[in-house]
Amino acid sequence: MSDSRQRWLVFVASASLTALLIGSVSGAWLVWRRSSRQLQDAEFLQRQLAEVQQADQAATPEKAPPPVRVGTARIQSIQPQTSIVGRLVEVRKVTVAGEISGKIIELPVEVGTPVIAEQTVLARIDAIWSQLAVERYEAQVAVAQAQLLFQKSELERGERLGERNAITESEVELRRASVEEWTARLAEATTAKEEESQRVERAIVMAPFDGTVVEKHAEAGAYVSPGDPLVDIVSRGEIDVRLMVPESVVNLIQLDQELTIRIDALKEQVAGTVVSITPYGPTASRTFPVRVRLNDQDGKLKAGMSATAIIATGPERRALVVERDGVLIRPDGSTVWVADSPDENRVATVYPVPVTVSVRSERQYAIELELDTDARLLHDGTLVVIEGAERLRPQLKVSLLELETETPEMAGSGPPTASTEANDAPDDSANGSQES
Repeated sequence: MSDSRQRWLVFVASASLTALLIGSVSGAWLVWRRSSRQLQDAEFLQRQLAEVQQADQAATPEKAPPPVRVGTARIQSIQPQTSIVGRLVEVRKVTVAGEISGKIIELPVEVGTPVIAEQTVLARIDAIWSQLAVERYEAQVAVAQAQLLFQKSELERGERLGERNAITESEVELRRASVEEWTARLAEATTAKEEESQRVERAIVMAPFDGTVVEKHAEAGAYVSPGDPLVDIVSRGEIDVRLMVPESVVNLIQLDQELTIRIDALKEQVAGTVVSITPYGPTASRTFPVRVRLNDQDGKLKAGMSATAIIATGPERRALVVERDGVLIRPDGSTVWVADSPDENRVATVYPVPVTVSVRSERQYAIELELDTDARLLHDGTLVVIEGAERLRPQLKVSLLELETETPEMAGSGPPTASTEANDAPDDSANGSQES
């Protein structure tokens, strides 16, 4: 190939590359110029944003309103009260002991065995030696009775002879002394016989009262002496609540006063009667022992169970009352979330209302509005969120899963008892209030 032709090819290739480079730069500049204009065009950006939102809505289904459970705020009577935690204790507990010496030949009860007073046999002790002693003393009684009869007849004969001066007065006195001696011997033998008879009878140990065996101290075959423990029994039918009442409350309690007792393990409330108030208590705790007597409900209430006594500390008053879980308690204050009237799908809008808790109870709070303007949102009959308030925000749409069914307290069957805020503050977490 000639030099001129090579130069020509090089020239053509160079020109092509230069034209391509110039075209790329020009195209990039034009694209940048157009994009810059579009980014400065507000209408264009709004159209693009609307298209993106429409695409997202089409791709993502609409979320259902979050479910909540609601109750109803009511204006009703409520009474301040305090709650005192105590423990169920037995009314009577006794250690049954043997009264005679001997080997246990039968001990038919076990721990947990129910017993009936003077009917259930707790133990039988071998009383063979006492039985033999009874027979011996029966013979001595018979001998004493025969001798006494003889000496009485001799005394009568001597008295007749003495009247005729046939015998001396000293002989008559001697016969009289013999009668007295055998009278004493008969009494001694009779007493000894009765003593051994009692030992034979007491060889069978009976239950002293209705109750339950809670511990055994001996087994069949063991040798026991008088006073050795056999079994422990606690009474049944009645049971006591032992309370340590603070000095600020003890004077609010009177003997024979009826108190409401909540059995925590059974989640039940029962009525009890105050049977004792001890006017002496531990100096350090400044509390006084009080016993409240209950029916043990056929053994359902057992010694050792936790119990809470509810004691009124003030007069009744009317207030706006909501369920305990309807108040969301936070360090910066308390809030009640209210729901407006639900639609046909039971969907409603919620709003927060700041409140102050004035009276507390196990299931209810008496509240006061912090702002008077909130009275249009929270009043008698307002729906209040009971469950699910922690995740709410103002004006959120929610689904009402369950409307409140009126409890006896809410329905006004009687004034609810309630606890003062100071006394029951430690119980908030234990009773399930919505604290955060």
